This record gives sequence, C-alpha cells and structure tokens, in this order.
Amino acid sequence: MGVSIVLNTSDIRGNMKHFWRSTGFCPPQPHQHSGSFDLSDDMVQNLAYIGALPFRGITQVRVHWLLDLIKVSKITSLKSPEYNFSLLDSLVKLMFQNNLAFGFELMGNPSDLFSDFENKTQVFWFRDLVNVIGTRYIEMYGLSYVKEWNFETWNEPDCHDFDRMKFTVQGFLNYYDACSEGLKAAHPSLVLGGPGDACWPDPVTGKVTRSRVLFDALLNHTVRGINFFTGEKGIRLDFISLHEKGDGKGFNILEKEISASKYLNQKFPELANKPFYNDEADPLVGWSRPKEWRASVEYAALIAKVIVQHQNILPMQKTYLRNYALLSNDNAFLSYYPNQFTQRTLLARFQINSTSATEAIKEGGKIINAELDQQRYVTFVRKPAYILMGMLALLGEKQIFLNISIKENQSWSNSSSLGMLGTIHEPKDIAHTSDSWQVTMLMYGASDPGDNKTMANVDLRWYLDPPEHVSGLKLMVYMIWYDWGDPYIMWKILFNSAKYPTLAQFAKLREAENPAGLLVDVPVAKGFAPIPRIIQLMNPHVMLLHLCAKPTVAPEKVTDVRLINITAGQVMVVWSDKNIFTKCILTYSVEWSPSSSKDTFKRLNKYNIVVNLFVHETDSEEKVKGFYRVRAIDYWGQKGSVSDAVPYK
Repeated sequence: MGVSIVLNTSDIRGNMKHFWRSTGFCPPQPHQHSGSFDLSDDMVQNLAYIGALPFRGITQVRVHWLLDLIKVSKITSLKSPEYNFSLLDSLVKLMFQNNLAFGFELMGNPSDLFSDFENKTQVFWFRDLVNVIGTRYIEMYGLSYVKEWNFETWNEPDCHDFDRMKFTVQGFLNYYDACSEGLKAAHPSLVLGGPGDACWPDPVTGKVTRSRVLFDALLNHTVRGINFFTGEKGIRLDFISLHEKGDGKGFNILEKEISASKYLNQKFPELANKPFYNDEADPLVGWSRPKEWRASVEYAALIAKVIVQHQNILPMQKTYLRNYALLSNDNAFLSYYPNQFTQRTLLARFQINSTSATEAIKEGGKIINAELDQQRYVTFVRKPAYILMGMLALLGEKQIFLNISIKENQSWSNSSSLGMLGTIHEPKDIAHTSDSWQVTMLMYGASDPGDNKTMANVDLRWYLDPPEHVSGLKLMVYMIWYDWGDPYIMWKILFNSAKYPTLAQFAKLREAENPAGLLVDVPVAKGFAPIPRIIQLMNPHVMLLHLCAKPTVAPEKVTDVRLINITAGQVMVVWSDKNIFTKCILTYSVEWSPSSSKDTFKRLNKYNIVVNLFVHETDSEEKVKGFYRVRAIDYWGQKGSVSDAVPYK
C-alpha cells in the first residue's frame, strides 16, 4: 500500500484524552485467600513495573475480590461488625507507593459474613463497611489520592459469580444503595459506577447471548428507583461500565460499544451523557489462553490500533458514546510456565528454579542428581505491550489533523490495518521548567490475528510552525518490530524458549526490552521540514516519532528511588519522574557505588532506558551492595541533578 501523509502542526482539531491508561487483574481461587496472591513478591514486582511506566503511562489497576482481603474480627448484636484490614492496608500501601489508583470493585465477602442483601441488618452493615473503607484510606493517604479511585459494583453481575452468595434483583439494588451511601458518607466526591457487565446484543445478529437482568434493573433503579436509605427517587451513577471484547478482531470492540450505547440511549436516555467505561476492552476473552500473537509486537500493535480507532472515530459519533472516558486492557495478570510470554499480560514472568525443590534426574533408571541446591526466585521481562504503553505516554493533549491520501486503486479507512495519529503538546511554563513544545506521530501496522498482513510505504511530510521561543529541534524515532523491542523472538529463537534463562541470556533479553531509538536534528523553521520522508511500515509494527523543542533547563531531579530485592545478587531499582516536566528523555543513568562517596559512582545501564526501573543482575550479593542514584538525560544530553543516594545492604 502507498500512503501520503501531511502533518500540519498548526492545524489543531480537538482534545486528546489519554483514556487508555488502565489495566487490571483477578486473583485465583479460592478468593478468600487472595492476599497470598495480591501481596506476593511476584505482584510486588508486577505493580512496580506498572507504576514505573513513564509519565503515568498506566494510572489505574482494576482489581477483583478486594473485599476478601478484609477479615471479620468481632461481631456483636448491638452494632456493626469489627474488621481486620491488615491485608487490604498492605495492598493499598503498595498501590500508593507505585503511584497507582484503584479500580476498586466493591466485590467480595469478608469472612463469608454476608448472605442476603434483602436482610435489612446486612444492608446497613455493608453500607457501614463501605463507609469505613473510604474513610480509612482518606485518613491514611489523603482525599486527593482516594478521589482518583474508580469505585465500582460487583464485576459482571449478570454472570452470577458471587462466590457462594446469592443476589436477588432487589438484593442487588439494596447492595448498590449501600455502596453509594457508604461512599457518600466517607466523602461526597468519591465516585461510584457500574455494573461492569458483559451481556449485550451481538452487533451483527442482535441476539443477547446472556442475561442482562441485573444490568437493566440497576440502571432503571438509578433513574427511577427509590433509595433504600433515603427514600428519595433516583440514585447517583457516576459512570457506566461495560466489558466489550473483540473476539479476536480489534474493530469489534468499538462496534460492540456503539451497539451497547444505542441500547442505553433508547432505554435509558437520562444516562446518555454519563461517562462510558469499557474496563475490560481486550481483543480476546480469556487472559490465560496461550496465543503466540500475545507474546510479540502483534499484540502491542493491536492495542495501538484499537486506541487510535477510538480516538479517530468517536468524535464523529454525535449520538452514541458521547462521553467516552476509559478503555482498559485487562492485562496485569501473572503469566506462568510454559506460557511466560503468550498469555494476556504486560510482562513475561519467569519462575526460576520453581518446578521442584528436589528435581530428580534419571538416567538408566537410576537417580543421578536428587538435590538441586538452587535459589528460587521470580523475575520479569517486559513484553512489547508494556513497551507500547510507555511510548503512548509521549502523546500530547491535542490532536492535529493529518491529510491522508492513498494511491489509486487502493482503499483505506479507520478499520484498516494501517493507522496513524498526530498530537501536539503546548507547554505551560518554559522559563522555569524543562517543559517544551512537542509534536508526536504514532503509526502502526496491525492486522487482526490470523488475517493477511500487508506492508505500507508511507510518504510522511512534516509542516512545522514552531513557536518563536524554540531554539532547537530533535526528532526521536521509536520502533517496535520483531527485531526491536520484542524480547519474545530472541527468547524463542536464540535461547530455544529457555525455561530458566542464564544471567547472560537475561542480559540480552533486557537489551531488547526497549524500543529501537533513532535521534536526528531538525532545523528550526516554518514550513516543510527536511526530514526523511519515506517510511516502510511493516506489519506488525509500531512507530512513534517524537519531535521536541529544546528545553531551556535540564531535566528536574529524579525522586523516590527505592530498591526491591529479587534474589541474591539481583536488585530492582525503581524511581519516580513525577517532578520531571520534559518528556524528551533520552535515558536515565542508573549509578552505583560501593560507598556513599560521590566520586566513586559508576553508570550501570549500558543501554538507554526510558522507563523508571532498572534490574541490576549479578552473580553475587556483594556486587549489588552499596548506594544507588539516578539522573535523567534529555535528547540534547542535558543532565538533570542526581537523585538522593539510597543504600542497599
């Protein structure tokens, strides 16, 4: 395919909301023991990676069965039960530490306390429990943090996974009122939505594959029902959440959302302008189903495709999806052997030496090695889907027009395998911060799994109109393809899908965890820029072009450096970019010293890293003990101040 594109930086067409910055996971059964999963060392690393995406590339993690982390400690007949919040406290602390907000599903049953939400006493107990949850974490972490949470009803209620509880229709409505009033009592600004349902008419056949009784009842209740506690007509609903997956086709997600919106507008017109969340918007249902395309750039490109389709098509929808607010990929799960890369996850989990503590090796019917004295530990490798979320964080807040033309006898639409998006960032304060004018172009080649894959030759021309204060321009070209930013191919082909990669192999995999980057100078002038025009866009392929004006000052100081032990001789270094204004970061320099002396620090990372995390892997604990610090370096080589040094003993 031949495509010509003209990007005009002065032709701004609308806002660009970063509506995709969410993920989620579900602990395995039994849910009453979910604390062992949610608070495991594996999840500690997983959440650290998610929180380490640059510039809050993901802001929310939606978690099932949170109320099962709460245990009942005392019940009296005269007042509400008393609870032990220690497990939930630990998870909230972990989320706060990683600057992640909850998609907080009010889902679960503390110590199997609740059984009947038509029982008045239990309804009041549940309201009080929700109130305590909201109040407790406002007091511990502040209202500004808890206000970021999206409180939500029980996940997919029409699928009836209530884990031994029974919900009648009236009981479900009473439960909702208890959620609403409990949160209001904690603070009126806390938001509540739902029902996180997944039961809708097929957009092609119109048939309903599953019941939607509770969904209809809840929406009708919020519009026309009577509040269990106040007796007033109508109950607040701050957002409507649904789960529309793609059945293996990216465009199916948007089509299903439009179909659902049509139904909502027809039956509940009063709710037509409510924020719309698709908080499980995955291309394919079933997170654990191993699919090779989920391991590679193919999955990343498909995510990019779905996001760009929404951004380009939704503004044209005047009747449906008027207030589209969130699209979440449910991919914060922990993969497991032998599907380390091929499940629906952001990261590949390697459970090193975990198959058996005493693995017997037989030869000729005799055991020749009964004991393997090897340390068990877990480590992760970033998949292309994770790398993409970091790249998307470089998009701006305004969308700019792209003039697209196709060669004769060829066709293109927003549902095609080739897509693109142009954005701009206009700085607020260039005199006192490292912020600067930026233009970002995202392009992808992404066919649906199993479809034919076609490449494109793209003739891209940049018409620039930089602000007067701009003194220099650089263009960073980031790419994810099979040869770049795709550790899976290396692991599969070069390392024969090694169950337990060696330290040397992990070192190679970590080099492939970053997108390929090419930095070029661009003259500061109004008009068409002399940037190489012809780009061969492969399929699958993701390319992001980030044009930056030179900041007037170096990047701000890195903060909140902390260290997470992986195993003997291995430590994860994590930091925060919350005080850094520029997104034009070439790399972070992670530095180590055996002592706190300033003149003994040496740089650890041999390659550029643009996420807020680095894994220091050695063969000895003595080689990782010492002090760690981090600094940011921008596209011009301007070095920010080093962070405070943090000891590891």
